[in-house]
Amino acid sequence: MCLSTSAIDAKLYLNLFFLRTQYLRHVSFVDCPGHDTLMATMLNGAVIMDGALLLIAANESCPQPQTSEHLVAIEIMQLKHLIILQNKVDLVQENVAINQREAIKNFIQNTVADGAHVIPVSAHLKYNIDVLCEYIVKKIPIPKRNFISPPNMIVIRSFDVNKPGFEVDEIRGGVAGGSILKVHCFFFSSFF
Repeated sequence: MCLSTSAIDAKLYLNLFFLRTQYLRHVSFVDCPGHDTLMATMLNGAVIMDGALLLIAANESCPQPQTSEHLVAIEIMQLKHLIILQNKVDLVQENVAINQREAIKNFIQNTVADGAHVIPVSAHLKYNIDVLCEYIVKKIPIPKRNFISPPNMIVIRSFDVNKPGFEVDEIRGGVAGGSILKVHCFFFSSFF
């Protein structure tokens, strides 16, 4: 179905949109797969995260193996700011969602996630997305960053560009990939 609107309606909508919208902060999301084969990559990526969103599907039992792995990763990385999303609540009856919420609370008891807020959401229906945004802004603080110290980079992976059989004194370089934790105005892109 196609909908149309007059220019006046569109202008009124845009004015209302801009009047009600205010920039609060910039947030980046990184999807961290929890499959056992990708666990090392996820743990390395989590080093630079200020907080985490743990998604648990309301139409599945809790905990799923992958959810348990994510919780272990959160504990290993000592992430202190966690929000749990009970997603897909539109696919289950209210009593099922309430029972699963209790299962989530029992699952996180005595872990680093104990006391984390559990927000029921439906991404499809945009249910409680505004609540999620408010929690991100208010419950995950912006850490103090030092932008004048020397750069500090965590190398997640490296690739040798030399052919097999090279002697140690003949090695000429490599490619490193990682995350920059500290930035300095004199950053060099060559590491070797």
